[in-house]
Amino acid sequence: MANYFIGDIKPYIIVAKDYKGFQFRYKSATMKSYGRKIAVNKKDLQSIRKAMISDFENHVTKIEVALFEDITKIALEKRLDAVGRKVNGIRQRSYDNDERHLRLHLTPFFKGTSIKEITTGKINSFIDDCANKDLSAKSIRHCVQTLNMVMKFAVDQGYISRNPCNSDDRKEIKGVVNERGGYSHDHIASILKVEKTLYLDTFIAFSAFTGVSANELQGLQWQDINFNKSEVTISRNVYRYDTQELKNNFRERILGLPSHVMTLLKKWKLNSHCDLWVFPNASGKNPFEQNAMRKLIATVCKHAGVPDYGIGGFRKYFNTSMIGEVPDHIRKARMGHSKNSKTAEVHYTVIDLEQARSPMQAEKILQKLLG
Repeated sequence: MANYFIGDIKPYIIVAKDYKGFQFRYKSATMKSYGRKIAVNKKDLQSIRKAMISDFENHVTKIEVALFEDITKIALEKRLDAVGRKVNGIRQRSYDNDERHLRLHLTPFFKGTSIKEITTGKINSFIDDCANKDLSAKSIRHCVQTLNMVMKFAVDQGYISRNPCNSDDRKEIKGVVNERGGYSHDHIASILKVEKTLYLDTFIAFSAFTGVSANELQGLQWQDINFNKSEVTISRNVYRYDTQELKNNFRERILGLPSHVMTLLKKWKLNSHCDLWVFPNASGKNPFEQNAMRKLIATVCKHAGVPDYGIGGFRKYFNTSMIGEVPDHIRKARMGHSKNSKTAEVHYTVIDLEQARSPMQAEKILQKLLG
């Protein structure tokens, strides 16, 4: 990686003025006050000043040719410092996502390009290139978010003067048509009727009537199931085989379980070869692997004659099945969303949470299908 000057490696002249006695003042980007250069005669002073100005111009030149891949390395190093930090910190998963987006998509496209040559037009070309490669709209948006992080870092450090990845300037990423959908009532009814293993039967019923995400399903442990109260506590998830805390306090929730799901869970607990994870992998030592589970669900969907929407399709089904059936804020509480929006820091009342964790609505939805 090349050594690029940002302006804090060596001082450069911002303001310079000759004084009697053959001296002038100067100031660098990192200096709080002016420095002073003195020479024996005016000719030597002019030589010193000329050298400093030349040094400054060299810094600017180096910044102009700074390559995208080199700036991303510096940005990722700074990003890593924020992992787990309590103030303005990020999760390890956020860092891993940024690293993956850069390695797989962004660096191959922008490699060899000066950071100052990356324009909004080139970013639009990247978006089109990803679309032509059949990347989902969600994946493209996440890549552009990582790119935005890099360009913001470049602005903060003085490599560029403006962010060409600003959402108001670049192309909008649309992809509603290609978004993965959710199962309907008829789909779930058909899937429940298909003959399958007790493990898979329990997994599908639990997913469809709790709306728990795939990562939260991986993190589910038997201690989280309250068989006396017919409740499950969602308190962790699994990402790349590592157990992690939930990304915000709204995702930590208690959900009521309908009778059919409780019956399946009791049967599965007696037959399971794992005392820790509710849905383990084949060895029983770790949580299930999402790719393996997706293949099993795809087979079930094929036999049921319904579209395959994957694990996430059950979460979307649970969400849409409650629309019009329960108050909107109760539905959001069950899904782990905030009360007013996905990001609003608004807490639910005790009554809200009690209503959200009641199994009555899930039981009502289940009985519609079984009936």
